[in-house]
Amino acid sequence: MPLDELRTTLNQAAELDEPPVGGGPAAVFARADRTRSRQRIATAVSGIVVLGVVIGVAATAVDRSGGAPTAAPAPVVSAGPPSAPTLTSAAPSPRTRPSDVPADAMLNTLLRLLPAGVTVSEPDSQPGFAEVILSDRAGRGKVQVNVQPGFNRVIPSGHGGDDPMDTFTCARRRDPAGTHCTRSVLPDGTIVVLTEGPSEDAGHDRIQRRMADVYRPDGVRVVLGTWNAVHEKTNTATRAEPPLTVQQLQAIATDPTWPV
Repeated sequence: MPLDELRTTLNQAAELDEPPVGGGPAAVFARADRTRSRQRIATAVSGIVVLGVVIGVAATAVDRSGGAPTAAPAPVVSAGPPSAPTLTSAAPSPRTRPSDVPADAMLNTLLRLLPAGVTVSEPDSQPGFAEVILSDRAGRGKVQVNVQPGFNRVIPSGHGGDDPMDTFTCARRRDPAGTHCTRSVLPDGTIVVLTEGPSEDAGHDRIQRRMADVYRPDGVRVVLGTWNAVHEKTNTATRAEPPLTVQQLQAIATDPTWPV
């Protein structure tokens, strides 16, 4: 692959300026998976770009006096990491992309709000997202959270797009068949939608999901989900039920200390 094409691939892989997620839980957490994939691609391609530069220098080292090609001198390796190619991208529109919550703040808050008596492993986070595996006597399960500041500024894509607020009305949500949904409004105006049923990611009912989808009066959305599996997109359940109840999910998702 030509070096210019590699650079283009790297730029595309590192492009993270997506609008805030206005769909249901599947769309919310699919964004986290896409971001992880892009980060892995960007890391791999950046290594290929650096290697291509070294190979190109070695291949073009020729004796200018007219003699036979000579081997290029060994590259000098510095103590620090190699410089990454310069990436350029258009500035995101402030109307369509809220500021991302720092990854470490997301994870620290989630860990602090989890109930006592559980074992936490495999913590992972990125801007706006955090997840952990919870273990107790019943087995292991996943917990994942997303915080979206400025959700009230989400603009539906195209003409006639779905209203982003549809996700906070049980009758308009696009949850899998068999999902039980309840909606309530807290005294401060916070909307809380609690759902439990089969996970749409797996395509069958062996993987169960519980979800708290919260919309605060300040325009912040908090989506907190838990599954009875470590990998919710497979057919393997690792416990009978998700590790957190819907009441616990509501308490965590409505906590006022989530960073925004």
